[in-house]
Amino acid sequence: MAKPVILRYQSSVASFSPLKVDRTKLYGQRQRIAVDVKGGLCKRASLTADGSQLIRPGMTAQGYFSSEGSPISRAEMVGLDSLGNVVELKPSTLGVEQELIGPVSASEILDIELESVFWLDPLELPDAIAASLRAGDIFKCSFNFSAGLEMETAFVLANPEGIFALVGKVVEPRWVEEGAVFLAEPEEDEDELDFESL
Repeated sequence: MAKPVILRYQSSVASFSPLKVDRTKLYGQRQRIAVDVKGGLCKRASLTADGSQLIRPGMTAQGYFSSEGSPISRAEMVGLDSLGNVVELKPSTLGVEQELIGPVSASEILDIELESVFWLDPLELPDAIAASLRAGDIFKCSFNFSAGLEMETAFVLANPEGIFALVGKVVEPRWVEEGAVFLAEPEEDEDELDFESL
């Protein structure tokens, strides 16, 4: 079981057990199964380009290699920013108290690139936080289910079905006014298209 989500609002502290919500949990799933003429289960396989090898499930895997061809373990890999500087790993926020900010405007949720949705099952829910969520207030806080290169943002809200955290990365929307004109930048050394060579 995952560590709890611990949230502080003013002098009250709430804790929740997080459960990731996905389409399978909401709607179930169907699976198409291929069988042979006797009803036996068929397994997927592929042939190499030259037809000499049969590749069955589990025979291939992804790996990382240096420019010299040596394998690199994931533990040796680091994140880099756009300038090539090493980015420190941001730890998981589970089990670590996070400050709730808000109430915030519902329109702020439109400024995130939604990554995941969690149903928050209350383990301890003070009346002050419960009443605020029932009244339709929305809060936000830092959230990382597991360690990663970026800290995500969670918007915590409630509806009659329960309490949820909408988790994603904050994006900067760029608005364009009506009637705005965009001019394409001319490319340098652009070759002329020669129709005679076609």
